[in-house]
Parts: sequence; structure tokens; C-alpha cells
Amino acid sequence: MSADDDLSMFLLLGVVQAGEDADALVDNAIIARRLGWDLTKVSAALQQAKDRALIWGRRTGDKPAPWYTELEVTVQGRRLLRDHDGS
Repeated sequence: MSADDDLSMFLLLGVVQAGEDADALVDNAIIARRLGWDLTKVSAALQQAKDRALIWGRRTGDKPAPWYTELEVTVQGRRLLRDHDGS
């Protein structure tokens, strides 16, 4: 992953974690609004995060796919965020 990809992943995970912390789990649309990204970029980033086992969520049929609701950061995702914050 490039430095830009890493930054995007940290931003994405931060939004998902903030939703968990506020007991207001996020979906693709909320992430797009909070980060100012288009939905295609959000979907691509979520696919990468899912492939790396950094997030968990309920997949729906909304487009652009993949579309997730009730997103949460996995243990691996929390570890990545913690390691990034410590650097």
C-alpha cells in the first residue's frame, strides 16, 4: 500500500471507530459524508479493509458495492489504529 492508501485506511477506520464509540454504527453513506469521499472510493476502501480483516459489517445489496451497515473495527483494525497513533 502507498502512503496515500495508508492514510485513507486510517481515516476510514477512524470514522468507523468513532461510530462505535458513539454507539452509532456507520455505513458507506455516513463515511462518504464525513470524509468528503465519493461512494465509489468508500466502497473500494471498505473492500480493502474487509480483505485485510480490519472491519466487520452487515453487507447489503445497495450500490456501489460492497455496501456495509453496522460497521465495526476488528481487533486487527484496532491494532493498526493503535500502532499508527503510537508512531
